Amino acid sequence: MTGPTPNNPPRLRRTILAAAIVALILVAVVSAYFIADFYTGIPADAVATFVGRDSCIVCHQEQAQLFIGSHHDLAMDVANEKTVLGKFDGSVIEHFGTKSRVFRDGQKFMIETDGADGKLQQFEVKYVFGVSPLQQYMVELAPPRDAKEPGLGRIQVLRESWDSINQRWFYLSPPDVNAHLEPEDPLHWTGFTQSWNTSCAECHSTNLKKNFDVLTATFQTTFSEIDVSCEACHGPGSLHVQLANSTSPFWDRDRGYGLNKLKTAENIAQIDTCAPCHSRRTKLQDTWTIGAPFDQSFVCQAIQHPFYHRDGQIRDEDYEYGSFTQSKMFANNIRCSDCHDPHSLKVKYPDNQLCTSCHQHPAAKYDSPEHHFHQPGSAGAQCVECHMPTTTYMAVDARRDHSLRAPRPDMSVKFGTPNACTGCHLDLKKLPEDQQTKIQQYLDWIVLAEQKDNEAVAQELQQTNQAMAAAFEKWYGSKPHQARTTYYHDLAELLSQSREVDSGKAAELVKNFKLPAMIRSAAMLHLGNDSSAESLKVALNAIRSPDAKVASSGLPRIENELQRRLSSIDNEYVDLLTEFSILLDHAAPVVRTETARILLTVPEDVRLKSRHPDFRRRLDAVLAEWRGILATQSDRPESHMILGDIDLAQGKTSSAVNHYESSIRVAPQFAGPRTNLCQILDGNLADLRQQLSQDTSLSAEAKKRIEIEIARQGTRISKLRAEEHALLAAELRRSEGYPGSHAIHYRFAMSCYLQSDLAGCEQNLLRAHELDQQNVNYLIALIALFRDKGEIAKAITFAELLVQQDVANAEYRSLVEDLRRELNRTQK
Repeated sequence: MTGPTPNNPPRLRRTILAAAIVALILVAVVSAYFIADFYTGIPADAVATFVGRDSCIVCHQEQAQLFIGSHHDLAMDVANEKTVLGKFDGSVIEHFGTKSRVFRDGQKFMIETDGADGKLQQFEVKYVFGVSPLQQYMVELAPPRDAKEPGLGRIQVLRESWDSINQRWFYLSPPDVNAHLEPEDPLHWTGFTQSWNTSCAECHSTNLKKNFDVLTATFQTTFSEIDVSCEACHGPGSLHVQLANSTSPFWDRDRGYGLNKLKTAENIAQIDTCAPCHSRRTKLQDTWTIGAPFDQSFVCQAIQHPFYHRDGQIRDEDYEYGSFTQSKMFANNIRCSDCHDPHSLKVKYPDNQLCTSCHQHPAAKYDSPEHHFHQPGSAGAQCVECHMPTTTYMAVDARRDHSLRAPRPDMSVKFGTPNACTGCHLDLKKLPEDQQTKIQQYLDWIVLAEQKDNEAVAQELQQTNQAMAAAFEKWYGSKPHQARTTYYHDLAELLSQSREVDSGKAAELVKNFKLPAMIRSAAMLHLGNDSSAESLKVALNAIRSPDAKVASSGLPRIENELQRRLSSIDNEYVDLLTEFSILLDHAAPVVRTETARILLTVPEDVRLKSRHPDFRRRLDAVLAEWRGILATQSDRPESHMILGDIDLAQGKTSSAVNHYESSIRVAPQFAGPRTNLCQILDGNLADLRQQLSQDTSLSAEAKKRIEIEIARQGTRISKLRAEEHALLAAELRRSEGYPGSHAIHYRFAMSCYLQSDLAGCEQNLLRAHELDQQNVNYLIALIALFRDKGEIAKAITFAELLVQQDVANAEYRSLVEDLRRELNRTQK
């Protein structure tokens, strides 16, 4: 080992000096990090507020230029010469017998149409919605409750709309409704479903506050900007502006740049920012923070009929999120801004470069006739036409399916699902003329083919499917194209099963963690009414998922099993009840609140047998959370209905009455709350009658007061039930022939029973069962009805069907035996 050379000491000193300098720099950086709050001058508890686009434009002029004139910028505006596109020139729009006229009154834009009373009235158009491909118009139907304070009152969206592409007026009917809308119909333009405050404003304006007053049923709705401005996506910008204007480095150790973080390594942050307005969803809470996880504040519509096709393609107005999150693109970290400019909203390229800029394969592997087998430049040569086919909504608005899948005409032959090839090659001229008038787009073919009396449509559709499948096999071989997405095929196969569900196939989909949550949840929901042990095992695994979509999809199966076990003679429900109760601690609000709802259907003495260590406190906490969620939706009648149901389940009848009455006040034409209210009033009436008959200490005066109250309550109950019966009858007329109408038949049947109309009750129960033969409640109601009528043989028929639904259910088998003994007694 040699000693140090004469040159080593200076070199060593230089090394030590360099190390010291680096250490000082590190100390300075660390110190700056920990005292960043001091430099920014922003208190730790400071909350960002909305400051408006003018504050953004100062520094972000390039982005502002792209944004100006975009669909976000023009999402909503005040009606004036510059913003109104439609020609208010006296034109008349006729719709199912009603003639609406649009005209000018000086500077005002006016419409004469049927009002809430059904009579023609003149209304001023105050606001416009959108620009292309259509523009809609809004009327202030009721002023704000306090005209001195800022805010808008009840704003309603007209159905008379302007086609910006073809420059024409048209009447925008609700989906699947091709009939005149009566004024009491919730879908009428004056109904609560067409309320801007309730249904539209949140996604068309920035920082919206509905400010609904339940007692007066009035709005004082406010927003910071009338359209979808910068802060709708980036979040409130006051802290960001404060940081930019400070003399310190433009950064804060707790808040970064003071805005919603969109440029993250993973795509979730950006997609969850776009999703609330680009999804078919239900809002859970009003305290949503821009950019927060979607599932913390919203529930996305699951893949179910009639919202989606069996393979997950969009069918109803589902927007983009539900389909995109099924895709391989989503799984591979692709985000919205990879294809769309986030400020202009336009796609980055108008042609196939939109796809080939990422899918760069040698010798134009995909962008060539060798792949797509179409003439270059034709529609069939465009990537999006095959992999993102359109469906038209709102009469003129063609929207692309974002699941980005390969066409599968072989699945169309097998399951009736759509494919892009058939969509282009269907020939309307091959149909009878009376059928041609019913079809405007590919979806219409599919809907008509599903109905029994459209054989010509079904035949032509299937022949085209078969021709496309043959061409596809010729071009790409017999192996299913894009085998990586065979889960679409497996899902379609599963959802095509109506009675005998393949629980094994469903289990494979649910338990495959590599599959999209939308696919897994759809498979689990389909198992909801399956009574097999395998489906229960799958559901118990599903509810443990951290993903809200998957976990919540397991709840219907658990609920059915829990109700079945409650009827057993032993306590076999306790373990299941305990395991289920753990979901009160789930991270997702939808799972917690839905768990609480199900637990409220269990008798209190039974649910308290749960061995969850903190059951009572957790249930109360989640119920309080649920009430808070519903309170933010107080402008919707169903929210008050649910609040009433919660209170009724907890024995708080007075509070429940208040909620049901609020539901009626908020939406007088809404069917449901009167029935629930009558149940409580019936109980009160029974108590009064019992008191009158059993309390011997009552004075004559006290008896008289009770008799008067009994008469008053009886009159009120009769009035409420008559109103409800009329509302249900109208709802039944409107819903006949549409998906889900079986539920209306069932509700109307129960109302008929209360009106002593047994024939009407039987007719509608049979119709409900015909439309949904797996529904246990309909079978039980039919059994009870025929038993009451003394038609025991008919009751047995439906009881046997009940047993077929759940062979292992001892109670169902016992019911059949009891009915048979009863029949034998009557025949002797």
